Amino acid sequence: MCDRCLRLIVKADDDDFLDSLELTHAERQLLEKLYKEGEESIADLLELQGKALDEAIQELSEELAADSDELWKVILQIQDGDYFQDKFEQVVYDAFMPLFNLAGESEAIGINTDAQWEQENKAAAKFAKKLKKLVPAMNNTSADRMIRSFEKAIGAGKTPAERAVLVKEVSKQAASGEEGPFNMNRAVTVARTISTAAANGGKLEGWKQSGQVKKKRWRAANNKRTRKDHREANGQTVDIDKPFRVGGEKLMHPGDPAGSAKQIVKCRCTMQAVF
Repeated sequence: MCDRCLRLIVKADDDDFLDSLELTHAERQLLEKLYKEGEESIADLLELQGKALDEAIQELSEELAADSDELWKVILQIQDGDYFQDKFEQVVYDAFMPLFNLAGESEAIGINTDAQWEQENKAAAKFAKKLKKLVPAMNNTSADRMIRSFEKAIGAGKTPAERAVLVKEVSKQAASGEEGPFNMNRAVTVARTISTAAANGGKLEGWKQSGQVKKKRWRAANNKRTRKDHREANGQTVDIDKPFRVGGEKLMHPGDPAGSAKQIVKCRCTMQAVF
């Protein structure tokens, strides 16, 4: 899918979610700005990660570059190292916790003008930890995609030298964003997943702080790209402190970081308050 097409789809999804919030014009503009900044922050970090991996791969000898076990070790050294782990966690916190707070505050005060939104509350701190737990899963996806590409290159080569050349070419393409898990499409996927989690998580906490919302109702995005499990969850109504049951999983809200990738990656669902 072309970058422009992807951005148009993401923009439409963002508009659907923002329309579900009680926002002033200024709040909506700020939330849209936060969405964009989060996407750009993830893209910048994926680019750095891709370049770091490529540098390590290019330095390998011909023998090691054609050894899938050795390539896996290199991938894990880059992906699981403290530098990128810490960087990703910080980006997730800095870019997406403001979404949580803005969505929460707009909902709490929009429902109950006497409500006082507390940014430094236990729920926000707990949610920040849940968001950061998405980082290892995100890195694992990158690692799996790279090793599959490397193994395919090794299988295509007829000699050790040819295999090494093909592996290094795959690495170079991934680092440039042409193929693999470090391109803009991947950044949009990651940002969409985390922003849905943060905005819906904030929305739920805002309802709780309003003191007036008793239940919550799952609202699935109404189009062909919506998962079957999520279409079936549409309209499901539960107590505000109880989880939805979606595809055999328990989710407190759409995009809940406690859910599996199958249920949360690129989720575009939202919720409706029931008084």
